[in-house]
Amino acid sequence: MPPLLTHLTDQYQSGESLARRLGVSRAAVWKQMAVLRQAGYPVETQRGLGYRLAPGTPTPAALEALRKGSFGAFYAYLGTVSSTQDVLKNWALDGAVEGSVVLAERQEKGRGRRGRAWASEPGHSLTFSVLLRPRLPLSSLPLLPLAAGLALCEACGVGGLKWPNDLLSPDGRKLAGVLLEAQVSGEEVAYVLLGIGLNVHRAAGLPPEAAALEEFGAVSRVLVLARLLERLEVCYARLEADSQGLLRDYRAKSHTLGHQIRVQTPQGEIRGLATDIAPDGSLVVERSGQTHRIGAGDVQLVGVL
Repeated sequence: MPPLLTHLTDQYQSGESLARRLGVSRAAVWKQMAVLRQAGYPVETQRGLGYRLAPGTPTPAALEALRKGSFGAFYAYLGTVSSTQDVLKNWALDGAVEGSVVLAERQEKGRGRRGRAWASEPGHSLTFSVLLRPRLPLSSLPLLPLAAGLALCEACGVGGLKWPNDLLSPDGRKLAGVLLEAQVSGEEVAYVLLGIGLNVHRAAGLPPEAAALEEFGAVSRVLVLARLLERLEVCYARLEADSQGLLRDYRAKSHTLGHQIRVQTPQGEIRGLATDIAPDGSLVVERSGQTHRIGAGDVQLVGVL
């Protein structure tokens, strides 16, 4: 992390005091602030007051003061990256421990499910990836995104879940999404990269079909991140200890079950009533007296009719 960034908080500090602490000139501080902004960090300037980070910025110090559990104990807060998934993959290959987290303010090649782009604007969203090394059978892997979706819903306290793992606002707009990428060898899962993108503050480029968490109450990005990592760790543990209980809670938060839906799969479109989530995480759809079970990996689009 850039040296100047470690001295910045959400409280204004004068350029003079920062220069004194760093042993550089005020002009050097001004230049370094410009570099931080260019890198994507949400630096704010106020004449007469100095510099600060946007309130709620999830710096390592701010997260450590709020963090519970082990997720996020190893944490990188970055400006601009290709994608947090790419950075965390390198960590995984170097032996990083489970629960390691990489968060970036801006991604140049951020991606969602099915290779869709996921844009993030500095200071407005939480875009991060968590490293998992699950001790689960390969057949349980599809439950991981559902567990992450439930953790999102519990941490944010609003909205419901569109199967398999999108968090929707109460009026049906998208608040967050989950991307899972796994390294599998035979029947063994070497590691999982769990990517999460959550809209916290309303950004200028946010499309009308998307929502931001601040629309439903005052919110702090670092507080939401700490809550989310805590709930994610709890839900992750439940996959091994109480997977059916976790699915029961997921069903209670579902905005898909009980609705007529259309599901686009590589084999064609299926329309019918979403009736249940199967024990393996697949969606159960009833159509014309026939029952279809659709795995998350087979889905290209889920829409409510």
